[in-house]
Amino acid sequence: MSFNFHKYNSDNKEKDMYQGCNKTALCSQKNIAEGFYELLKEKEYSKITASEICKKSGVSRQTFYSLFSSKENIVAFILSKEYAFNPNEECKCCGYPTIKELSKGFSSFIVQKGDFIDLLEKNNIIYLMQESLCGSFSCCHDSYPEHYLNGSIPPDLAIEYVTSGLTAIAKYYVKNKPGISCNQLEDIIYTLFSGKYLD
Repeated sequence: MSFNFHKYNSDNKEKDMYQGCNKTALCSQKNIAEGFYELLKEKEYSKITASEICKKSGVSRQTFYSLFSSKENIVAFILSKEYAFNPNEECKCCGYPTIKELSKGFSSFIVQKGDFIDLLEKNNIIYLMQESLCGSFSCCHDSYPEHYLNGSIPPDLAIEYVTSGLTAIAKYYVKNKPGISCNQLEDIIYTLFSGKYLD
């Protein structure tokens, strides 16, 4: 069994950030992301101000707002550049991952990226990870099947279902580590997505 998805358009925060190729702008964008990440490790997301981000990053407010429209955009940028889950790469598959491939790939990904995911969870912004996952799954292959999953499930529903499940699993992992090994996490994902827990 594998997951087949049509192109899915999520409410992607990346569209509200700088997408050009100016080297100075890209460097400033990177500095802002790094500065913000450092601040996020020191204090609550809700208490981080644009002024603090600018000071930590060494950029002006004008530069900041020309590159990002909000703190959420910075998180989306960090997710896309450093913490993006690519189903084809992480699951080592060509096309759509099977449940087994997804379980193995995502469990390994979560264990490796746990520190950042932990910050997202602690700051109640883990929903941004789900938005990132929606984008990843919608782009996991250049060609999309012409019919719905199993002939009846709309692709946007399938992607929402899978990514909300994976986000919940990531949240569970960061709340319960180090009590869960990568292999145990893989088993949890497989059991949930295969429906075995309902037997």
